[in-house]
Amino acid sequence: MCGRYRRKSDKQRIADAFEVSAGLDEIDLAPEDDIAPGSVQPVVSINPEGERRIELMRWGLKLPDRLLINARSENIETSKFWKDSFEHRRCIVPADAVFEWKKMESGKKPKYEISIPGQQPFGMAGLWQLWKNPKINQWERTFAVITGEPNELMQPIHDRMTTFLNPQDYAAYLEPTDRPPLHLLRIQSADTMAATLLETSPITNRQVSLFDSQ
Repeated sequence: MCGRYRRKSDKQRIADAFEVSAGLDEIDLAPEDDIAPGSVQPVVSINPEGERRIELMRWGLKLPDRLLINARSENIETSKFWKDSFEHRRCIVPADAVFEWKKMESGKKPKYEISIPGQQPFGMAGLWQLWKNPKINQWERTFAVITGEPNELMQPIHDRMTTFLNPQDYAAYLEPTDRPPLHLLRIQSADTMAATLLETSPITNRQVSLFDSQ
């Protein structure tokens, strides 16, 4: 799964990595070490003119009783909730690392930093939807990160893992297609990834209030 991530790259580095040509003058970005659900983050999408752009979206799709921050790749084409977004509203979420906590019988929860050496930032496969923020009475774009089955590196840590896109697939993932690009949601090869043990700590439940206007 993806429940926390880090983004050290500034907007120019993101623009270079994802060949972004629109939206750069509209946002300012500062690095963030502990990105939580509910916060507003830069996302790469495609505009009606076919240009890749950076825009700010809120992490998490709000339902009355919960916040959906991840979408499962296994049922993304058949789910009533995700199907339309996967067909028409795909996006890429830039990150430099994701964090996972390993649950152990002892009660300890070792924290791991998962990265792709030599690829900073990398792109997480995402979806977006519109949500009306009741506090400010305005529509916002909200996003979720797609997850899949773990590879050999992730299996000992967690039973889900973030879906990372290969750089050569960014264009095909974003551009409108007759058939959604399910084939691009591959399991990342374990030998391209690194897992670094950071600390033993509880799983934090901190998230930014969805009703904060940011």
